[in-house]
Amino acid sequence: MEKNSPVMEYLINFFSLVPMILYMIVAILLTIIAVFSVWDAVQLILQMVVSRDFANGLVSVIYALLLTITIIVLFETVTVYFKTKHVEVRALLIAGLTGVVRHVLIYNVDTVDPFTLMGTVALLAVLIVGIVFVKPEPLP
Repeated sequence: MEKNSPVMEYLINFFSLVPMILYMIVAILLTIIAVFSVWDAVQLILQMVVSRDFANGLVSVIYALLLTITIIVLFETVTVYFKTKHVEVRALLIAGLTGVVRHVLIYNVDTVDPFTLMGTVALLAVLIVGIVFVKPEPLP
């Protein structure tokens, strides 16, 4: 096998470092967003208790918590990439499923057209099938 020139080795090392730096920036941003998301959920819970509007408040709290869970799953995907240099597809499918469930919570079935509803059901089915059939990545 032929050895690369020093310039080529430098370029390979540089371009191998770029994704790690970008993933580090994404991890930092996701951490900040997750903290704000948890804070928002806490505020919504307090607002729900103070106003005693549990029917509407509960949906808002669940919506905020599902957003937080989605952010955490994405953060874990970045963390797994740091450890294994591999993106775990199953975790991304779970994040997608959580996002679609969040979206379904805000639907008003009376006002949604049937094609959007069928598309959402199809997307849910594809995500669930993907989660079932994609094997979890083995731990290093």
